[in-house]
This record gives sequence, C-alpha cells and structure tokens, in this order.
Amino acid sequence: MISLAGHHYGTAAQIAHALGPDITAARVRDWARRSRHTDDRLHGHLPGRGRGVTWYCHDQAVHVEMLTRTTGRGRTRVEAHGVRYAGS
Repeated sequence: MISLAGHHYGTAAQIAHALGPDITAARVRDWARRSRHTDDRLHGHLPGRGRGVTWYCHDQAVHVEMLTRTTGRGRTRVEAHGVRYAGS
C-alpha cells in the first residue's frame, strides 16, 4: 500500500487483504466494475479501470464493503472486523 495526501491506496489484492479473509481481489475488481454503472448503488464509490495495475483508495473500499454488507433495512448482515456501521 502507498500513502498519498493522508489516504492509503493499494492494488485489488492489497485492498482485499486489508479488508479481511472473506474479501478477494476479484471482489474488489467487481466493486470497481459496478461503480461505473449509474444504476448500481455502488456507482462512483470505488472508481478503477478494472484491468492492468489499478490503485484503489482503501477508504473508499471500506465504504463499499459497508454498502455491500448492509441490507435494505439499514442493518448489517455481518459486523466486519468488529466495526459497527451507522444504522446497525
């Protein structure tokens, strides 16, 4: 991971490793692909090309992980890494 302007960036594999054992590099790349579609709830949250070496912002990945773990009723399915998210 690298630090730039107070934010950490990493490859899909590095971000997946930082988020925990149930997140894979393929999942991070999938989030980036989904974030490009305007009709997806992840739109704009984790931009990335999805091929070649792409650096993802760790802060954005944490937010996307929270969005994907939140049900429609505002509760989380899983409290990842002992962190409670707003609304849970």
